[in-house]
Amino acid sequence: MPDKGLIEIKITRVIPAEKWRVFRLLTKIQDFPGYIPCIKEAQVIQRKRNVMQTRWRVQVNGVPISWTETDTLDFINNTIKFEAIEGDLAEFRGKWTLRDHPAGTEVEVEVYMRVGIPGISDFADAYVEKILTRNFETILEALERRLISLRYFNYKQGLSEKIAGFGIIGHLYNFYHLEKSLKMMNPDFKMPSREFLDKLYHITPSFKLCDIMGFKSLTGQTVNGCLVVATFIPDMIDRDVWVVFSKVVKACKIAEKNGVGIVTLGGFTSIVAERVGQEIANEVDVPVTTGNTFTAAMAIDGATKAAGLLGLDISRAKVAIVGGTGDIGSACARAFADRARQVAVTGRTKANLNKLHAELTKRRRAKIIATTDNLEAVRDADIVIAAASASASILKIEWFKPGAIIGDVGYPKNVSYMPTDRKDILIFSGGLATCPTPLELPIDVGLPSTNTIYGCFAEAIILAFEKRYEKFSYGRGNITTEKIDEIRALGKKHGFEPAPFYWGNRLVDGSLLDKIRESIHVR
Repeated sequence: MPDKGLIEIKITRVIPAEKWRVFRLLTKIQDFPGYIPCIKEAQVIQRKRNVMQTRWRVQVNGVPISWTETDTLDFINNTIKFEAIEGDLAEFRGKWTLRDHPAGTEVEVEVYMRVGIPGISDFADAYVEKILTRNFETILEALERRLISLRYFNYKQGLSEKIAGFGIIGHLYNFYHLEKSLKMMNPDFKMPSREFLDKLYHITPSFKLCDIMGFKSLTGQTVNGCLVVATFIPDMIDRDVWVVFSKVVKACKIAEKNGVGIVTLGGFTSIVAERVGQEIANEVDVPVTTGNTFTAAMAIDGATKAAGLLGLDISRAKVAIVGGTGDIGSACARAFADRARQVAVTGRTKANLNKLHAELTKRRRAKIIATTDNLEAVRDADIVIAAASASASILKIEWFKPGAIIGDVGYPKNVSYMPTDRKDILIFSGGLATCPTPLELPIDVGLPSTNTIYGCFAEAIILAFEKRYEKFSYGRGNITTEKIDEIRALGKKHGFEPAPFYWGNRLVDGSLLDKIRESIHVR
């Protein structure tokens, strides 16, 4: 008969590593205090063949528990049995069991314990069960993190490790997008109140939405990846930026748990780090790129292609970069400052504008204007690059002059999805590329077709094909024309080219281009 006074704890976790690696780490208990905060002391007192005597001291929720145990290692059956021979608990024993799993190793720990303090046993048993459960959960989490860190460390040291593929970190761009995505995953889903869903989504942890298998390059190479959703919408950033930052970090850790070689930060995920003054890359082991260099390349190439189709000579053009002090915006400003007659850059802070203005005027051919007034910048511009990241539109359709080319690079889009009957301007979603393999995803991520991909997504895939697991794009203002040329050439090699012009979800056809040309000639 089962002992009613004996408490049983059973915890299971799948760790993305081979059994022998997990087993070896479990036997190196002297290292535990260095990376498992709740373990204050773990010493091997005696070792004889497959039996060890060890001393432990843990502290959870401020409660210290100490004991000495005997550990029996069974290398054939991949188990470790332990039993306390003295300590704070009346009884404490259990077993670690390791089993093969498609995703690595399933680790199970079974614990049997009894506190044995008269008078307070009901409270003490329940409380100690709770803190020991948390203790073993923390140990399993820490073991997983340790093994993942060692994997990336070993790869960087040139040792053989299974690092490959890409991870894409994305997010939904507003509440309507969240509702739409939920309906796509389950058409019969009945939407709860907005207040309930908003609060629930705020505390929902980031998660892997899907794997992307067999993505094929123009060269014939294939690479695998995954899409991870950081569970926030941009409005949440102003409410609690640190919560959003932690969601992005968690999303990157989910991707690295899948053993990817490179992670890219889509949409606002790269902006969050700037808001808190922290580098996402410092929080994880997997190399992180913002994807902004290839996005900038596609934005520049798209605007250049549009100018050619409309017969616009860029050397005589006025260009406006809205959000010009941002990473993508400043890269576009540098590129057009070498080619255009005038470049106007806008930004929210005068200090950043002044800094960029000084850089551009020092070595560029174009006349440089820096302003916080978006209307002033765009109303006379021949080409507008809308690169500002904002949850609400900051530009109006009526601001643009007839014949203007507007590349909308923001996420969410600033103007390309606005309703309008104007046919004398060309608005298109900028920063997009055609991809060599259709991208089939379970939710709408705002792309006009499965053959079109965001530049930031594409950058990670390109780098994965090249096995360039590095921080290719990072920080603000580090995108050079040389880096743009490099990633553009690599993208072309693998089949990524500037996307066709989409005005919202509608492909821009020749008839619209003819009407725009007519408006230019009428002026």
